[in-house]
Amino acid sequence: MDRCYPVGVDVSGASDLLGQILERTGLRGQLYCRTVARAPWGLRFPTTTVATLHLVTSGTCHLVHGREVVALGPGDVVLLPRGDGHAMADSPRSPKVPLEQWLAERGDGPARELGGRGAETRVLCGCFAFDEPGAHPVLRLLPARVHLRGASQAARALSPTVSLLEREHERGERGASVVVSRLLDVLLVQVLRAWADAQPPGGAGWLGALGDRTLASALAWMHAEPERDWSVSELARRSGTSRATLARRFAAEVGIAPHAYLTRLRMQEAAVRLRESDDGLASIAARVGYDSEFAFNRAFRRAMGVPPGQYRRQARS
Repeated sequence: MDRCYPVGVDVSGASDLLGQILERTGLRGQLYCRTVARAPWGLRFPTTTVATLHLVTSGTCHLVHGREVVALGPGDVVLLPRGDGHAMADSPRSPKVPLEQWLAERGDGPARELGGRGAETRVLCGCFAFDEPGAHPVLRLLPARVHLRGASQAARALSPTVSLLEREHERGERGASVVVSRLLDVLLVQVLRAWADAQPPGGAGWLGALGDRTLASALAWMHAEPERDWSVSELARRSGTSRATLARRFAAEVGIAPHAYLTRLRMQEAAVRLRESDDGLASIAARVGYDSEFAFNRAFRRAMGVPPGQYRRQARS
């Protein structure tokens, strides 16, 4: 696709911006183990550049995340969007085996067994990689840990997807890796919805703003034409509200002003083009709304921490 979204986007479907953003940023879900653990047991997960997901399908265990110890039960879902190092175990005091070591020792198979002969717990472990993990517009909104309790309505709504995921991984039939990856993508969207729905007004940033038809419309127009010099007045007119109302609601719900959001969006689009195309910097600058290559370089460096040329070299190394 040449753009994040086609010009003339149907803003009546603007609430699907989440799906389109995840597609555009290269969402890739992977399930890397289904663990049958019997006490005593423990696994230590290293810090990574991807988001980590744990699904407790039966039994109980503990998550050790920084200085916090969180009890997990059947149906619990935990997403660590920053890829923080952490551990899982039947008890915080149990010895913990490094994940890489355990995976290498157990080999391939639909399920891996771990621990002794005590109480049994079953866990599905997966991850989500993106083209730009550190600056992903969705992950940046989330807290260090998203935890849905198994007894909650939000977690129960995920159970059909989790059941399908477990069955596909266990059977390993033709095309199972594709099905598993797609189901993980679905699960991530469901977790994001559940988290956003539970936040107070303004607490979910632009993700929460998608539930507001006026704000969703304004966001859709910016995503449709990020190179356009959008004024708040023009966005308000197209979204059917006043300039003052849009500016106030946008800042309250998204957390930044429309112009700041547009700049961030342009930098994300520029980053995609730097990674995926051989276009020159002047061409990319023009495509994301900058008349001057110098102004684009300055804005990109301020947003991404490195000049665009260096960013391209690093992305392709």
